[in-house]
Amino acid sequence: MTMRWILGMGLMLAASMMLIATNATASPGSKLLNHCQTGDRSGISSAIPFGTCLGYSSAVMEAMIANGRDERLKPKAMTDKTLRRGYLSGWEACFPEKMEPSDARNAARSFLVDHPDRLAEEAVDLVAEALARAYPCP
Repeated sequence: MTMRWILGMGLMLAASMMLIATNATASPGSKLLNHCQTGDRSGISSAIPFGTCLGYSSAVMEAMIANGRDERLKPKAMTDKTLRRGYLSGWEACFPEKMEPSDARNAARSFLVDHPDRLAEEAVDLVAEALARAYPCP
């Protein structure tokens, strides 16, 4: 494990809370993209933005998976037991069993970069859509 990864994981929760706490309303995608891009840089100053992007994206993934466990939300049974179905903000995704938080971060970052016209939308909705598009259900 690299020092950057360890620092990013250690600060992930605190940094995610900073992103959420700085605004009484939902954070826009532009704010999350800024954290993701700043976190791509090297050096200690990129650790908190990296952790914020990683933490936020993986938290959305975990929320989707938690919603997928709710029997009331399951429209159909999963035939592939290696996938975990998730739902959030009207989006559905099927995550591989061994998915890493960095996979969620990479999907979210790529989606935000590819959709600059949508960065004013709520980050949680954009990340849910990014994950649904990156991990579609069969």
